[in-house]
Amino acid sequence: MQSLGNDFVIIDQLKNPIKFSKNDIKKISNRNYGIGCDQVLVLEKSEKKEIAFKYKIYNKDGTESGQCGNGAKCIGKYYFDKYGKNRKEIKIETISRRMSLRILKNSLIEVDMGLPLFNFKEYKSSKNIFNFKGKKHYFSAISIGNPHAVFFIKNINKVDLADFANNFNKKLFFNGDVNISIVEEIKKNNWLARIYERGSGETMACGSAACAISLSTSTIKDISSKNNYVHMHGGKAQVKWSGNITEPVYLIGSSQYVFDGNYKI
Repeated sequence: MQSLGNDFVIIDQLKNPIKFSKNDIKKISNRNYGIGCDQVLVLEKSEKKEIAFKYKIYNKDGTESGQCGNGAKCIGKYYFDKYGKNRKEIKIETISRRMSLRILKNSLIEVDMGLPLFNFKEYKSSKNIFNFKGKKHYFSAISIGNPHAVFFIKNINKVDLADFANNFNKKLFFNGDVNISIVEEIKKNNWLARIYERGSGETMACGSAACAISLSTSTIKDISSKNNYVHMHGGKAQVKWSGNITEPVYLIGSSQYVFDGNYKI
């Protein structure tokens, strides 16, 4: 499946669980030697009655992530189509948080991404300035189930994002690598963005990054809006947030099937 050009291999283990290794994930994700995808998403049975399924997210390097908004739109559509045609909302669980998914008109999926965190354990630095090639760049640190650093920069298409991201991660502002977004304003409530995902590299789009970018407009740019649109290589994401840190942020959009088939492990 895909959403905004982010493509995913979805493995349904609700009825037939199998075991696979980190190396299997790497092979499946490889675009030359496997199926090829940004991330592998796995649906697993939950023992909790209120949880429709456990949602596991694996990066191309085999590491597990705590959040993926575009992936959630895909697995939401998949579940509603196959198991929940009479349901309008379900709750799911990742390694880092619980989320709820709602199906809206025109088959749009609304993902409750949970509460945003501006103080979280992965962010260990007291500084929010990154020096790169003689220039100071301010960033905001936000967790949406996974950690993000958001920069507002002019002419983002001229930036060597891989070099920028690798140098930033070497500075150890965070415990471990972080998802990095560079952003510039297009017009009111509309933002152009490029995203470098940890474990995957530069990507067509990223739902949790779109949320982090929208949240950052209020902390860095001092612009408050309940609706923001983040334009990425793969398309436009809609993000809704009340501005209240005790209330969740919502990602809204569509997803599509690409193909299904069998893969031999």
